[in-house]
Amino acid sequence: MWIFCIQKGEKLSNFKGSKSWRLILLFSVFALVVVACGGDTAEEEVAEEATETTAAPATTAAPAEEAAPSGPDGVYKMAIFSDPQTQNYWNYLDTETDVWTQYVMSGQAVSLFGISYPNYQLTTSMAAELVETSVDNGDGTFTYTVPMVNGFEWSNGDPITANDMVWTYNIVNELGLLSNWETYYRQASSVEGEEADGIVSLVAVDDYTVAITLNFDAGLSAWQYRIAQAPFLNETYWSQFATSREDLLAADGAAAPVASAFVYNKVEQGAFYTWSYDSNTMWFGGDTTIYKSGTVIEWDNGVAPAVSQSFGDTTGDSFTYTSGPYVGTVEFTLYGDQDAAYLAFQNGEVDFVLNPLGVKRNLFDQLSRVPGVETTANLGNGMRYMAFNTRVFPGSDKAFRQSVACISDKEFVLNNVLQGVAVNMDGQMPEALTAWVAPVTGVLADCAGLNAEERWGKSVEILQAAGWTATDWGSHPGGADRAVAPTGVKGPNGETPPSDMLLYAPGAGYDPLRSTMSLFIADWMQQLGFDVTARPTGFSVIVDKVFTPDTCEDWYFYMLGWGLSAYPDHPEAFFASYNDTCEGGYNTPGFNNAEFDALVSEFNKAKTVADAIAISQQMEAILFEEMPYLVLFNVPTLEVYRSNVSFPFTDVLDGLTGTGGGYPSLVKVQS
Repeated sequence: MWIFCIQKGEKLSNFKGSKSWRLILLFSVFALVVVACGGDTAEEEVAEEATETTAAPATTAAPAEEAAPSGPDGVYKMAIFSDPQTQNYWNYLDTETDVWTQYVMSGQAVSLFGISYPNYQLTTSMAAELVETSVDNGDGTFTYTVPMVNGFEWSNGDPITANDMVWTYNIVNELGLLSNWETYYRQASSVEGEEADGIVSLVAVDDYTVAITLNFDAGLSAWQYRIAQAPFLNETYWSQFATSREDLLAADGAAAPVASAFVYNKVEQGAFYTWSYDSNTMWFGGDTTIYKSGTVIEWDNGVAPAVSQSFGDTTGDSFTYTSGPYVGTVEFTLYGDQDAAYLAFQNGEVDFVLNPLGVKRNLFDQLSRVPGVETTANLGNGMRYMAFNTRVFPGSDKAFRQSVACISDKEFVLNNVLQGVAVNMDGQMPEALTAWVAPVTGVLADCAGLNAEERWGKSVEILQAAGWTATDWGSHPGGADRAVAPTGVKGPNGETPPSDMLLYAPGAGYDPLRSTMSLFIADWMQQLGFDVTARPTGFSVIVDKVFTPDTCEDWYFYMLGWGLSAYPDHPEAFFASYNDTCEGGYNTPGFNNAEFDALVSEFNKAKTVADAIAISQQMEAILFEEMPYLVLFNVPTLEVYRSNVSFPFTDVLDGLTGTGGGYPSLVKVQS
């Protein structure tokens, strides 16, 4: 679904390449995870970044190369600059869906379907075939019966079966898990007499067949890219902790079984994290052939089940890579900030820096001239945004939100202050998704091209037309000068806006782009007579405040980002009323619009991309009018890596970090 590039604070989802089978499984799950990012990609990622991911491809391996008993040699060294929140996958998808946790999270979960990169092709993962058609039961319910591959095992030797998925589903609902778990495994329910779309039952027909019955005829968004990509975990290990939600989320996941070639080795919170090769693994090898709109998987390593499948259009140009892993150890070293991480990179201490924001342009240019450094640039699959809390005044007033959107001259900041390092973004869809991008309407269209004086005047008119009053409406001297702000401003009901409202945004050391934008927008709100201060705040601090149900009303405005997923269904996660953060979802503004919710229901049932796009653009029109988010900008993903490191591909939407966390199962490192 998405990645909070939470910066998870910023998941929602994204698109691109493939990795090893292990990463295929792990990241295919991530593709649907809301992750928050801390940087400039899908951010922000889970949550602004999250979980979803973004996700990795489901691959199946090719003729096996017998791994040596000790496994591959070599170390792949990566830098991170924010501490992961947990090693527990349940907690990661529940309340700790940030991008840093995603990068370091071991392969504790699998899913039925997956995504291959760099083409974002839908593939199987644990499913034996891509079941995309349900059976109409004739009673308003529809059942997908999915056979699973017999023979895959968790690292503890347990078989991966339909029972693991059934158990995971039951635990999610019995213990009331939140956020991504609610999204993946939402049960059918009756709300105020109206039945909500969801799962009626999820049962094991036998050990290797799962039957999932829904109370609606699901489309692409709800089936292929959500429920069929729902993560499930090993029952044997986790059942000992599943006595309560608190116990399960508090359990240490470092010893959990994985479906991966790597297991946790050393975990030193606040310092470093390492994965080591599991010499008993079955998750290695396999050829993946990538076409523009198709993928072929060939896996036969002599240990895991042999798999030979093709997906999509497998004609035209292609390239093939063989999955690893090619290294025995993966190191994640924590640095205090980006500057320290890239200094370590420049000094040759690490091979790659995991950065949801990408390298800053000036540093990218500098590093590109350093011997032994390679560069790559890709479009980002994400957004940076400012959210209004629509539950509390003045964010609860549409005219207020519109007036702030009108006066905020984002392009001035981007072009004249930030020197064009980011691209203005008005709607929910990154410009690379050309077919999905909706025409800009509403206040953003009305105020486009206006100068500072005209924007101020138009914003005042919006407030006045909606019944706002002021003792003195102020004036604007013209040109680039600040306006004389209105005084005594009151809402339509005579309510005085609070004093000292804070706009939380990452500080300049974390993200200078959002930090700068927050200063300008706070000043523009002051010029409209509102007492707003931009407050530089730690990424995790913002995430904890705005994504926690208990504090869902304790803020006015914040800036984060989202990393988006392989299928752009994120507007449902961010704005459907049933996803309100007060109830554990990702709708941080608390947006509640019946017309929008009705369109979401239609979108979830769309079975063709064309139908989904048409509905998505109707949803976007409502968001342009209502403005729960002021979408800010998107940033091209610039990345650098040492020349002793080689990847099977580097041209991938959202970059090597956003789609594969540096692709540890595919990378080759020369000593």
